[in-house]
Amino acid sequence: MIEVRADQIERAQALLGHIPNAVPKAVVNAINRAAQGGRTDAVRKAREEYVIQAGRIRENIEIRQANSANLSASIISRGRPRALSYFKISPDSPAKHRPPDGVYVKVKSNGGKTIAKSFVAKMASGHVGVFNREGAKRFPIVERYGPSIPQMIGSDSVRAFVEEGAQRRLDERLDHEINRILRGYGK
Repeated sequence: MIEVRADQIERAQALLGHIPNAVPKAVVNAINRAAQGGRTDAVRKAREEYVIQAGRIRENIEIRQANSANLSASIISRGRPRALSYFKISPDSPAKHRPPDGVYVKVKSNGGKTIAKSFVAKMASGHVGVFNREGAKRFPIVERYGPSIPQMIGSDSVRAFVEEGAQRRLDERLDHEINRILRGYGK
């Protein structure tokens, strides 16, 4: 959680007090830019730890922006576990025969493993996934999943990185927004 400190508000009030509605506008703009940067940091740090495309992470992150009535912004991620096909798999497309050792899957950057007796298949909907047969019989077939996007960006290392960057960005942006309003922009 990041916060606007009392000394920052006092400084903004001292510099912008003579301009109507300038203090809340500067604070709102700074908070929203810090939240946008927080999303970027979350995607960047999650990509360092997990082997997944940035767009797959970004599409599951929502920003609820601050406004003059509510001086808080939220970075929210919701989602279910992602199919292993969202990560690095080999083979990456369906083959005629199941690979003898199974499918190699790399979810985290620091290593991968082979899932025995697994195969890559394309469903009627067009979805490509990594599957296993349950038991000795032909059916049922179950799809294998990796972590969800909220699990990836909710890890301690990613969260700490995002909070630190957002707080730094908020401090910089508040000064920038104050100077911008004083120069006559953003009224």
